[in-house]
Amino acid sequence: GAGMAGIHDGHRERLRQRFSEHGPDAFADHELLELLLTYAIPRRDTNETAHKLLQRFGSLAGVFAADAASLQTVDGVGPAAAQLLQLEAAIRRRIALSGVPHRNGKPLLNAPHRAARYAELLLSQETDERMYALCLNAQRALLCAVAVGSGSVSELTVYPRTIVELAILRHAHGIILAHNHPSGDPLPSQPDIETTEAIRAALQSVHVGLLDHIIVGDGYLYSFSAQAVLRLAGDRAEVLSTEDYGLSRAQQVAAARIVSEEYGRT
Repeated sequence: GAGMAGIHDGHRERLRQRFSEHGPDAFADHELLELLLTYAIPRRDTNETAHKLLQRFGSLAGVFAADAASLQTVDGVGPAAAQLLQLEAAIRRRIALSGVPHRNGKPLLNAPHRAARYAELLLSQETDERMYALCLNAQRALLCAVAVGSGSVSELTVYPRTIVELAILRHAHGIILAHNHPSGDPLPSQPDIETTEAIRAALQSVHVGLLDHIIVGDGYLYSFSAQAVLRLAGDRAEVLSTEDYGLSRAQQVAAARIVSEEYGRT
């Protein structure tokens, strides 16, 4: 009844007030989501809905990567709330990719630093390890970004087959792999190197190139193609040798073979 709505109104006001006074850093993930949802859900407690969304999709990144139909399977999320979440995600992507050139409305991922920017956008908020396959057309423009698994890369042996099937289904000309290291260290492990090699060989058998494998760390990314650690700044990337990044790991990374010198080559 009106009494319940009154309670929620008071709670919303306090949330909004707290945001004005202390800013977003004073908010936990679920509280930020809860506050955002108040703008699309007029007459309902959004706290529970926020918790359910995070539970269902695993993280804020997961919530903002979900499609409208999946979002609406969560109790309390109707078309308006789903659209608000998707709008938020679209704006965030557009800002993040504003430094990346586009072709026919699609991001052009034709260099390691551009692929790295897109990988960071997909994965920097993730708390679990996840792998995406980015499908590119002949011009190196993005056709699709598909999550192909989560869990540690060493455990996930499904990759080569899943990725080959995806490449064929989407008529991909080339594939870029992107995955994150929740530890924050972007340097590839031995299983990362072996998995990359297995996927490269599997794709080669169907004449699709593996252009790069980007590992997202905390502020730093590793590109197998560049064989270097990247730190992004604007549409530029600072390129660090693995020695610059950390001498102790350099021997291990020396084994990571180059995938392709530059994406411009067909």
